[in-house]
Formats: sequence, structure tokens, C-alpha cells
Amino acid sequence: MKGVLVTGKNGDLSVFVAKWLAAKHGLSVEQISLRGNDWKDFAFDKFDTVVHIAGVVPREGVKAEDFYEINYRLTEQFAKTVKKAGVHNFIYISSMAVYGRMPTLSISNGTIDGETPCLPTGDYGKSKLQAEKCLQAMESEDFHIAIIRVPSIYGKGKTEYLEQYGALAKKLHCVPKAFTGHYKSVICTENLAELIYLTAESGFSGVICPDDGKVSAFDMMRSFVNFKVSRIVGKLLEIFGHRSQRVINYYGTICYDEKLSDVFNGQYRVRTACDAIQTAIRR
Repeated sequence: MKGVLVTGKNGDLSVFVAKWLAAKHGLSVEQISLRGNDWKDFAFDKFDTVVHIAGVVPREGVKAEDFYEINYRLTEQFAKTVKKAGVHNFIYISSMAVYGRMPTLSISNGTIDGETPCLPTGDYGKSKLQAEKCLQAMESEDFHIAIIRVPSIYGKGKTEYLEQYGALAKKLHCVPKAFTGHYKSVICTENLAELIYLTAESGFSGVICPDDGKVSAFDMMRSFVNFKVSRIVGKLLEIFGHRSQRVINYYGTICYDEKLSDVFNGQYRVRTACDAIQTAIRR
């Protein structure tokens, strides 16, 4: 592999992926910021793979137009530039949000498989899907497009998603064992970085929907605190809380089908979910 370029100069995920590819696999890796116009004069011809992570995620202060300007239009402009420079592999970090699904207590409705249509409801998901479509239109024999639709990401410096489950357990003073057949798709930074490596090494083109395997709200809460597991409180939640949107958000299913996430025969899962969660919250 000639060289790998990762977009995003200071983002936690961009920095982690760049370090992982260099330290774990000995690749020549550089990072680039897409802020301003300086990137347009960059020498892209020394890279055969670009990992495009930089983008805007939902947070306070972000306007709807920001999603389309950065996640879609900037991605299109950047991809055209690197393709013209002779880059062969373009790996785009997209999102599960392109499906427009929300957690639900209906396991079948909350499970995304190969037949699930992309029907995003928010500007973030819509901008990501628009970027996917424009990239796929650019694909050619010499320009491979790999789209990774990541679920919630956690790891060093990225524990916000996990912490809500720790807060719930502390509030209830127990770990309620409820809705045990419901799962969430999440992925730790180590597994995502390894997936990016396998994707780059193989020259894969297509859509990838990864996760750490089956992870439930119960698994995440139990990793955070040493409270007693309560089947009684869990049953009360199932009986009286099944209509509560808060309970649905915590416990409802929103996950990839196992066949869909088993790309590269699961070789990208270098960390188990249990181990990765415990490591993340101890930092």
C-alpha cells in the first residue's frame, strides 16, 4: 500500500485511526484538514487510499445547511479532487442514520438487514446519504468506493453514548434486567480502525454495516456499575415502561442483522464489546 491519507486533523476518531494504521500495521499515514482551501493544493498523488472521516455531526449550534455544505458538497468536491490525482481507494465514514430508524421494542422493525431501505428523517442522515450517492456515481475501475455506515462509536475520549447507561443504573440503584432480547449496534474505535485497515488492504468497494456484535442496554449498564441485577425492576419496566419513549430509547432495538455486520468474516472485531466498554469507561 503506497500511503494512506486520513481527513480530519484534530478529531479524536481521525487521530485514533491514523495512529492505529501506522502503529499496528506499519502503514505510511498522514492527516489533512479540509477547513479552508489549503487542501486543494495538497499532493494527493502519493496516496493510494483516502479515509474520509471529517464531517459535521449533530450538536448544539449546527445549522441544517452545515450538514449539506460539509457532509455532502465538500465530500463531493474532495472526492473529485483525489480521484483526478490518481487515488485508487476512497473509504467514506457514513452513518447508520441513513436508514432513518429509531430504537423500537419491535425487534423485527429495529433490525436493519440487506433489504432495509435508506429513508433518513433528519438533515444529518440525509446529508450522509446524498454524499454516498454522489460517491457511488464517481466509482470506476480505478476508483473504488467503500462506504462504512457506522452505528454509535465509543472508545477513548468518546464515552458519551455509554455514560447515559451508567447514569440510568445509578439513578435506579440497580441494573434492571429487562428487554433482554433487544440489542444495539455500537462499535468501538479499535474495531472500526481495524475494519478501515482491512477495507483499505483489500481494495473493497461497496457498503459495510459493522458493529461489535450483540450488545444490550443491560450489558452496557452492567459494565458501568457494580449494582445488584434486579429482575423485579426489569419486569416493572417491561410492564409499565413499554410505552415510555425514554425507556424505548434506552432499551429498544436498533441494530444490524448479524449477516449484514459479518463483513471480512468478523476479523475486524479485535476487541469484544464487554472488554472494549470496560476499557473505555476506565479511561
